[in-house]
Amino acid sequence: MSKKTFEISNIQSVEELNKLSLELNSREQVSHIKINKASITFNCIDIDALIRLIHGINKELTIKEIVDGVKRQYDFAQKKETKHYFMFRNMITEDDIDVLVKNLEEDTRYHDVRYDSQNKLLTLISSQRDVLSLIRKELFKINPSIDIIEHRKPIRSQDVFNQKYLQTYIRIGIFLVVIALAIITSKDHSQITPILWFITMLLLGESVLKNAFKDIMQKKFFKEDVLALCAMIMGIVSGAYLETCIAIVLYQVTTPLLNKVLERSLEKIDKAVEMPETGIKVADNQEEEVSLYEVEVGDVLVIKPGETIPIPGKVTKGPSELNTYSNTSTYELVKVKKGSIVHSGDVNAGQNPIYVKVSETYESSNYIELMNIASVAPSFESKIEKYVKILSKFYTPIMVILGLVLGIVLPIINFKDYGQYIHVGAILLLLSGALSSDQSTSLGMLAGFAKAFQNGIIIESSLGLDSINATQTIVYDRFDGVEVTEEELELFKKLSHMGRVLVIFNDGPVALENDQYTIYNDLSVEEKLEKMDSLVGPIVYIGDSFKDIELLQKSYVGISRGGLADSKVVENSDVVLIDSELNRVYETFLIARKMRSIAVANNALTLFMKLAILITVISFTGLPLWSVVFIEFCISAFVMISATFILE
Repeated sequence: MSKKTFEISNIQSVEELNKLSLELNSREQVSHIKINKASITFNCIDIDALIRLIHGINKELTIKEIVDGVKRQYDFAQKKETKHYFMFRNMITEDDIDVLVKNLEEDTRYHDVRYDSQNKLLTLISSQRDVLSLIRKELFKINPSIDIIEHRKPIRSQDVFNQKYLQTYIRIGIFLVVIALAIITSKDHSQITPILWFITMLLLGESVLKNAFKDIMQKKFFKEDVLALCAMIMGIVSGAYLETCIAIVLYQVTTPLLNKVLERSLEKIDKAVEMPETGIKVADNQEEEVSLYEVEVGDVLVIKPGETIPIPGKVTKGPSELNTYSNTSTYELVKVKKGSIVHSGDVNAGQNPIYVKVSETYESSNYIELMNIASVAPSFESKIEKYVKILSKFYTPIMVILGLVLGIVLPIINFKDYGQYIHVGAILLLLSGALSSDQSTSLGMLAGFAKAFQNGIIIESSLGLDSINATQTIVYDRFDGVEVTEEELELFKKLSHMGRVLVIFNDGPVALENDQYTIYNDLSVEEKLEKMDSLVGPIVYIGDSFKDIELLQKSYVGISRGGLADSKVVENSDVVLIDSELNRVYETFLIARKMRSIAVANNALTLFMKLAILITVISFTGLPLWSVVFIEFCISAFVMISATFILE
């Protein structure tokens, strides 16, 4: 069950605010608490369990569920369900396969398990990684002599093959007859000519016709296939026979090409957030590269210098030094030797390899925890996405109405003067499809999340990257008791050039002074909260420890740089930095800015090209339909590709 966002308002005093804050913090099911002057927002699963608690403090308090835009779940970290195809070798009897199929059907990791005995083909759907290895293990238990092979593409039986191509031959024959008659009668200018070209267009655009029919049955009249079909019909009516047929063929060709472009962009995002899937397993003094999902408790992995430990366990051979920042928030390297306990996420920073006897499975490691944090982080729509959706909401109906008026109403009123506008109306219907920048903006948000993840920046909650662009003040809370370093001074310089006010809370051993920044030395948490109330908002706060939770809650965007050491800090942060490099703070702002810049540029380009085509078609009514289809494809493909430029 997913968490929902609620707001407690009508808080009458600071005492009530503090009391509510403490009570909510003590509840495990409550997370992402944000404290304002007279209200508190938070996430929880079951609000009913908290109503008595809240009303026990004050019965006049108002509890509302917040629905701010459309929430999405970016699932780029989870592998999508895939259909798999397997065939068998050395199979003497199918009884063993029947047993295998029965076992797979009872396993919740697989569904739609089917065995085609005629073609000796096993198909199933699963979201698991290394399905072939898992099934091989299962088959080995049943009959070790049978080998299983996976095919990447569907395998069709001979009957289906023949049936498919027989229908294709019939369609080709009908098409050749119809288009031949259409071409022959075109010279006679008879009434049957447009009918024959209309049938030709429908035969060429069979898939568009089917999709449009489904959309019409579902009363989705503004879907792109419906509008494209209407445009093609108007193209035939206008007498542009050949160019309309070319246009509908081009429209169908470009659709799968756009899907390929989208698939490539998503693959690029998936690659950016790809976690390690293989490791070096040591058995009988032999090293073997294996899938981490196959590693079992008790197996030994070798971690070479510079590599990250993927699965926790105990060192069986060392010694070396580890960077444990992601788990402990400490910069000092930790010496390990035989018998030392190590965790997933620790980096071998020494000169020697270490051998780790794993104590858990890969699925329970910190790597997977990071993936889960990133994959289930709900995201409110960005401001740009909201503007694009609002524009799309009005853009399509307006363009459709304009196209129908120019292409149908005016020619009916006076065909002699306005008959040429039928062609213009057809082009306007082609242009009325959803803005390509709408999809590219969402794709760009995903790419931004992926780039952040790639750099050790985990977007933990709904505010995420986009809200950083709206902040006016950066509050940087230094590490307690640590002297300032050149690296940190360089970070201050970079943050001060981000176009925001930089405020530094210094808890170090030495007081800081610098005329370029606003610095407060040795403040208590209460004093820091008061200072934040006086600053120009929205505020992005950068902290690291448990004592900073109230400050993270108080901020518009909370960034914690303490890794996964404290789960409560992670829950109350919007962005979690798991890397020990201070520059990751600055990179977070850069990624947010670049993500917004790409989205703005793509939307500006899309609107400019739409407007340019609109002006051209009104000025030059003979603009071919196929050229509009081609231009639309080029724009859509470009903005989809450019949406992932942030990953370069």
